[in-house]
Amino acid sequence: MATWKLEENIQRDMEKAQENIELYGGHLLKEPNRYEIRTGVVVAARFADKLRRTAFAVFGGVVPREEIVRATSELNKKIYEKLISMGVGKLDIVRISVEASIEGGKLAFGEPKIEWFVPYSELQRRVEDCEKKVAEIRKKIEALLQEIP
Repeated sequence: MATWKLEENIQRDMEKAQENIELYGGHLLKEPNRYEIRTGVVVAARFADKLRRTAFAVFGGVVPREEIVRATSELNKKIYEKLISMGVGKLDIVRISVEASIEGGKLAFGEPKIEWFVPYSELQRRVEDCEKKVAEIRKKIEALLQEIP
């Protein structure tokens, strides 16, 4: 099993960040010193790597890399907790975007926006379950209404 080494991972992330700049441009300049960074469509288990690489791509030449690691790790914890509370599985497909700015040499992230892509078959099953529950409730209400004189 490979061991996780901060320096190696930061170097790899910086290389991938450069690749992201050249290929995808995963950020949008909203106004001076305010950006929106996006993961694009990604498997939920990989969102943290994608966000960190995008942050390196956007802020690598402006903010010290230790600050990028610190800020993205805090953001990733927040997003992870949100994903868990939403019931998103590791292999589910998500797209995450978040506003970011540099304030006093510190990287600050806003509230992340998470889009969860659910397969049509799953949606159809959930709708059918809801329709059954509504039908049961309707029958109970009709029975109660008939008991009222």
